[in-house]
Amino acid sequence: MRRTTVTGLLAPLAVFALVLSLAPATPAFAGATIVIVNNNAAGVGFNDPTVVAPVGGNPGTTLGQQRLNAFQFAADIWGSTLDSNVQISILASFEPLACNATGATLGSAGTIFIWDNIPVNGTFPGSEFPNTWYSQALASKRFGADVLPAPVCTTTGLPCTSNAQCGAGLCTDADIRARFNVNLGNPGCLTGVPWYLGFDNNHGPNTIDLVTVLLHEFGHGLGFQQFASVTSGAQPLNQTDVYGRRLLDTSTNKLWPQMTNAERAASAINARRVVWSQGQVNDEVPSILAFGVPNMRVNSPGSIAGNFSVGGATFGPALTPGGTSGDLVRALDAANAAGPTTFDACTAITNAGAVAGNIALVDRGTCGFIVKAANVQAAGATGMVVADNVAGAPPPDLGGVDPTIIIPAVRITLADGNLIKANLGSGVNVTLLMDMTIRAGADGMGRAQLNAPNPVVAGSSISHWDPITFPNQLMEPAINGDLTHQVTGVDLTLALMRDIGWFPDADVEGIADADDNCPNVANADQADNDADNLGDVCDPDDDNDNVDDAADNCPTTANTDQANNDADADGDACDADDDNDGVLDGADNCPFASNADQLDTDGDSLGNACDGDDDGDTIADGDDNCPLLGNFDQADFDRDGLGDACDALTGPPQDMNQCKNGGWSRFNDPRTFPNQGLCVCYVMSAHGQKCPTQK
Repeated sequence: MRRTTVTGLLAPLAVFALVLSLAPATPAFAGATIVIVNNNAAGVGFNDPTVVAPVGGNPGTTLGQQRLNAFQFAADIWGSTLDSNVQISILASFEPLACNATGATLGSAGTIFIWDNIPVNGTFPGSEFPNTWYSQALASKRFGADVLPAPVCTTTGLPCTSNAQCGAGLCTDADIRARFNVNLGNPGCLTGVPWYLGFDNNHGPNTIDLVTVLLHEFGHGLGFQQFASVTSGAQPLNQTDVYGRRLLDTSTNKLWPQMTNAERAASAINARRVVWSQGQVNDEVPSILAFGVPNMRVNSPGSIAGNFSVGGATFGPALTPGGTSGDLVRALDAANAAGPTTFDACTAITNAGAVAGNIALVDRGTCGFIVKAANVQAAGATGMVVADNVAGAPPPDLGGVDPTIIIPAVRITLADGNLIKANLGSGVNVTLLMDMTIRAGADGMGRAQLNAPNPVVAGSSISHWDPITFPNQLMEPAINGDLTHQVTGVDLTLALMRDIGWFPDADVEGIADADDNCPNVANADQADNDADNLGDVCDPDDDNDNVDDAADNCPTTANTDQANNDADADGDACDADDDNDGVLDGADNCPFASNADQLDTDGDSLGNACDGDDDGDTIADGDDNCPLLGNFDQADFDRDGLGDACDALTGPPQDMNQCKNGGWSRFNDPRTFPNQGLCVCYVMSAHGQKCPTQK
């Protein structure tokens, strides 16, 4: 696992449009702890003691505390959305940033270190791709432990204990560095438009919601950021990053890792042609982005027919799905002080006859757009196309306000303007329309577009969505006033986080919820006794026998009957000694009848305690007059119920029948019949003879 510092890649955020909030926030589920590390000196920024009243749910009573509260509030929103078992720290400060009376850099943030080849760590998967950079917070999440457990210098990478050891760098183990403009709203720094520090997003038109900006900047630090230079295309140590792996240039059909440095630099300014190649982002585009993109469709000639990107206008009627069609005609005017060329439409149109009933093509320059529109409208034009006079893409909107303008107007790039002008001799027919077949912020294949303006904008190019995206998204290059404090549901930001490796893991054990058989209860072993895809720790019936574990005497062994021979805590199905005689069932010759002595008279491996024929003479014990001694004949000479085989035979014969039962041939065997004399007497008497003396 290798680490490097990414100095200079913090993404600055400028303020452009401010409009009202449109959508409420909804809760997200997950868990990561994100903490703010105060990097301000005493009395400054977070430590500013200026007394203020609580605002919008922010209970702070000093300016510094309210700022810190807002930071933590935004951190908690991300913390409730992403999952990590490693604490994420943001080294933050309020300090002076670039600004003037009408514009300002609001803030900047980004990862401090990047990591590659993160190893597998138990159930934590490590890097999804080899030789690929990850932001530090994401690296720790995928490693399952802090990849930087002790501070190092951002300049040298060596261990340190203070900033003094690091020269111009920092001594830190923080994951993200964030700087925000302390002067916002003061004279000369976006004058009169300060931070709104409330939690309720209830900012007015002349304040900037700090929480929204924080969510944006923290998003960069968490990984919404690629690390190749957008000016040179060079990659850190010549390696791609996990964000860059999803960047596709539709002009070359190459992914960024497949490009040379020069190709990446060219792609970074290939407006509207850099898209997110695949993944959850594009899956969510249909449910997030709205249909409708300003467009100029060239209908003829066939050599240049197709769709051309345009900027809309803040004046005149909105573009419609049906559009306004017509031949494109260059409007001519006088070259004078109002406009030095004959194509700028800064004065009355001199070829009104040609323009009337057609769409006027004019050049940008000198006069305002509403002046040009008024002049071509007066000449009878049905629409206006302004060709830019400097290189750049995508074409910005046309600004200005004039309620008398009733024709649609659009702006095209210098390159597209030159192409069209070169074909005017063949007759160019166009339609100015709101194209409802394409979603705002996606290409024709439904792939989300990244910001790739020409010229390149450091800190903004590629690491944001295209500004044309609508509804407005959190990670566009400018904060729009309609944004909510939400990063899910109405926004593609979380989907991108998923695509770069922030997999959902509610129990933060390193196994993605989609693969986890108990996503809300940690069970790294994924034990699933009954193989029903519900892990044992969250399965109420682990053996799937329809008896809940709490009531089941064998919770991991199916036993619907709940049989329990010895009435102990364990059912027979899982009891190792079912008769509780101290002999385990596997060795017990009567596992369900207690017989600690294991007596087995007939040696048939069935103990006497449970053997129906203990002597193996085929006569059931209940009917056997010698149950422990084989005697198939069941002879019982003295008829005392105890067979001869097990009877001492001390009693005298009782009558002739008993003697017969003993068998006459055995009378001469005193060992068998010790009282044979009586039987002899019986016999002699029967023949009229005198009995001999009995033995």
